[in-house]
Amino acid sequence: MLEKGATDCHRPSELLDTLKRLGFGAAVAVPDGWLGEILVRIEQEPTIRLVRATHEEEALAIACGTRLGGLRTAMLVQNAGVLSMGAGMVSLAQRYQFPLLMLVSYRGTVEDPVFYHAPKGRVTEPVLRGFGLAHARCDRHRPIGPQVEQAATFAEEASCPFALLLSREDVQW
Repeated sequence: MLEKGATDCHRPSELLDTLKRLGFGAAVAVPDGWLGEILVRIEQEPTIRLVRATHEEEALAIACGTRLGGLRTAMLVQNAGVLSMGAGMVSLAQRYQFPLLMLVSYRGTVEDPVFYHAPKGRVTEPVLRGFGLAHARCDRHRPIGPQVEQAATFAEEASCPFALLLSREDVQW
């Protein structure tokens, strides 16, 4: 499945298959319209424990705790939530070098021009740079599995959170 072109596979399925293959034991999420069904699928996956948080800083604290407890952990949140977790990001996750894979629905881009998402889309990448948060935008023209694996590997090897910015087609079932 990883060798197929981006148009030959269902990207959310490939993303979930990659998390399973890489041994992620926990996923911490704050629901978002794009993430709804993939969260249901993660919850149905017996090898990954889904924890739903009420807000992003709570999700970050839970994700750091599950990682500290030994589980490889992914976070699934919207970019607006990443913008609001700055203090926790720099004083917890980055300070104590938690290798977290952050799968971030990237709202407010040219592909998602909803008026109330547009302002957060404009500031997402500059704010991530300001946090010093390692990140990349998923390339829709390449298979998603290897991109998720590269992001997860970076987080592990660099001992830091890594945010992979995802479009609707990457996560919406």
